[in-house]
Formats: sequence, C-alpha cells, structure tokens
Amino acid sequence: MNMEYLHKPDYFFFAHKMVLFLEKYIKQHPTEQKVTFHLQTIYDLFAQDRASSTINLEGILNIVDEYLIDSQHGISTLIHDYHIQIDQHILTISFHPHAMQSVICGESVFFPKVA
Repeated sequence: MNMEYLHKPDYFFFAHKMVLFLEKYIKQHPTEQKVTFHLQTIYDLFAQDRASSTINLEGILNIVDEYLIDSQHGISTLIHDYHIQIDQHILTISFHPHAMQSVICGESVFFPKVA
C-alpha cells in the first residue's frame, strides 16, 4: 500500500487554484491558445499532492470546466479542451479563444455553486 495516496483530496480547492493559475498564465502569455504543462508544475501548484496531480487530475479538471466567464459571444468555459498524458507527464490545455480575450480584458471568472 502506498501512503502517498491515502488521503481525501480537496477537488474544489485545487480546481480553484488551477483556475487562478490559468488566469495568471493567460495574462502573462496572451497569444498562447494551446499550452503544455509538465505535471511537475501541477504537482508544485497543488502543494506536492501526488494524487491530485496524477490520478485525480481529471476530476479536478472536470470541476474547472464548471468555471465560466462572460465573453462577447456569451458565457463560455475557460478551457476548450484538455488532454492528460500520464506516461509522458504532460497536461495539454486548449483555451476557449473568447474566454481568453475576456481574461486578458480583465473580466472575472464566475465560480460554480457548490452544494
């Protein structure tokens, strides 16, 4: 039994951290609609929580999909598409172009309602 995975992950907390990280990234790199992150970056973002940066990452990204932003073309999600390549330790994210523009212009992300 591996002790690194014996805890309850806080999906909503890590999803919130991920959205804040992505907002900052978009503001710093406004022309990059498709980005690739090494999972070490996500591991560091999640305070060295190995489970959340590997096997639970898709669940966290599903929550991130619930974060919305108002754009000129209506309300949209920040992430258009993502792909996790565990064997290569890579997370590839494609941002929704209208959502990117809204973040660059300073619009705020709407946080999902938690039950």
